[in-house]
Amino acid sequence: MQLCRQALINTNICRVAGNLANIRQDDHHACGFATLKQGSTPKLPPPPKRPPTGFILYVTDTRPNVVRQNPSLKPTEVIQAIAAKWKSADESTKQKYANLSRQRREEFLKQKELYDSKLTAEQKDAIKEVAIEKKLKSSKKKLSETLRQLEKPKGPRTAYVLYTTEKRSVVQDKLPKTVKGNKLVSWLLGQPQVESTSSQAPQEVMTTLAQMWKELPEDKKKPYYERAEADRARYESEMSAWIKKMEKEGKWEVVNDLKEDIRELRREHDPLKRNGSKS
Repeated sequence: MQLCRQALINTNICRVAGNLANIRQDDHHACGFATLKQGSTPKLPPPPKRPPTGFILYVTDTRPNVVRQNPSLKPTEVIQAIAAKWKSADESTKQKYANLSRQRREEFLKQKELYDSKLTAEQKDAIKEVAIEKKLKSSKKKLSETLRQLEKPKGPRTAYVLYTTEKRSVVQDKLPKTVKGNKLVSWLLGQPQVESTSSQAPQEVMTTLAQMWKELPEDKKKPYYERAEADRARYESEMSAWIKKMEKEGKWEVVNDLKEDIRELRREHDPLKRNGSKS
């Protein structure tokens, strides 16, 4: 339990540090965040920034002094030090930043209402689509991480995957290397202009492997199909045992809830995507 709590604390600290480090980058990209991929929707004006919490405002004010007094600290250690100062701060200090945060939020809500009133229906759909895509990506990542932590069995490999995995190194050795010269660096360093070689592009390797599989006689493919069938049997057996274990430990509902979240987001996203492609 203690380890889990510490891991959660470290995750939150890293998130705060990342948010502070990316503020300028977020400002730079805010202008067109809801533009559709096809470029059919005009770029939107920068939306009002969400108000920071009292703690974030405290971090912003306190960080320069902490860094100046402790120049050797890493970014995450700086946040840890500030978090400790915040924890021991008196109530008047915390109330001060809570009030500032509340004022910022009131300003944000007014700006947001004005901003939304100026958007067209098409722009609102664009914003909603991007927001759903972001949630969908986050939900998929969360599901993947959860399944990994729960040690879900690896999926079955197809005959083609088994073949390409086995032959990949052979193809990489036989294909000519891609020649790359860095003459400018050599010239700047006063060194001979020696060209370096690098491995082939993954696409070239996969194209060669696909052609090899296509030309492989059926009797040569048979062992791979048999191995694939055995791997599928392995997967089904391991999955059956894994599901029973998850149900016994009460973890299956967690997985189902995450999958349902993804299905719901897809149901929301598909009509928006179809409407966007028609316009």
